[in-house]
Amino acid sequence: MNQICMRKEKISGYKAVIFDLDGTLYYQNPFRLRMACWLLGYLIKHPSSLKDMRIIKKYRSVREHWEKYDAAWRSCGTQELDARQYAYVAGRMKVTPERVEKTITFFMLEAPLKLLAGYRDHVLADMIKELREHKITVIIYSDYPVQDKLRALRIKADACYTSADRQIGCMKPDPKGIDVILKEQGILNADALMIGDRYEKDGLAAQGNDVDYIIVGKKKKERELLRDLLGFR
Repeated sequence: MNQICMRKEKISGYKAVIFDLDGTLYYQNPFRLRMACWLLGYLIKHPSSLKDMRIIKKYRSVREHWEKYDAAWRSCGTQELDARQYAYVAGRMKVTPERVEKTITFFMLEAPLKLLAGYRDHVLADMIKELREHKITVIIYSDYPVQDKLRALRIKADACYTSADRQIGCMKPDPKGIDVILKEQGILNADALMIGDRYEKDGLAAQGNDVDYIIVGKKKKERELLRDLLGFR
C-alpha cells in the first residue's frame, strides 16, 4: 500500500524528486525469487561456490542491520564504507577482503543485470521521464551502486548518489545522505520529494531532513495510483 506524506498537491510542485533504486524502480520480490533460482542453479553446477553463498548471506545481513555493525566496520582500518564492510565480513567468514569483494561484485552487482530489465517498474520509469521533461530534477540515491542498474532498466537521471560515496559514507536511514544531496544540488528541503519502497529506510531518511516522501506499495496496481499525483496528464 502506498504511504504518502506530501505538503504539496502535486509532484509537479517540487523542484527535485529523489528516488531509491532497489525495490523501488523494479519489483523486488519476484526479482529476488528469480535470483534465488539462478543462485541455486549456479550452486548445483558449481558446488565449490557454497562458501560464496555464505559470504553473500553474511554480507546482506550486516548491511541490512548496519546500525548494529557500524562501530565494528569503523575499526577495520579504512575510511571507505564498502572497504570497511568487506573487511568486517572477511574477518567473520575467515577469508580475505578481496574474496568478499569479488564475490559480492559478481553475484550481487554483475549477475543480476542480465535479469533486471524484466522486472522494471514501468509506472515509475514513465514518471521519471515525465519529471525530466518538465525540468524537475531526478536524483537516484541508493545504498548500492546504481549506474549499471539504471542502464539495465533503461532509466536516466540527472544525478546519482550511493551510500558509499566519500561525501556520504553512511547508509539509510541516516539523514546525512539526503542532506548532502540537497546541499550539493542547491535544493531546499521543502522543494524535494523522496520516493522509496521502505519507510524504515527511505521514509526515515527523508523525515530526518524534513523532506516529503512517498513509500510505494509492492503491487503494480498500487503504484499505478501514483500517476494521478503527477499532475502532468
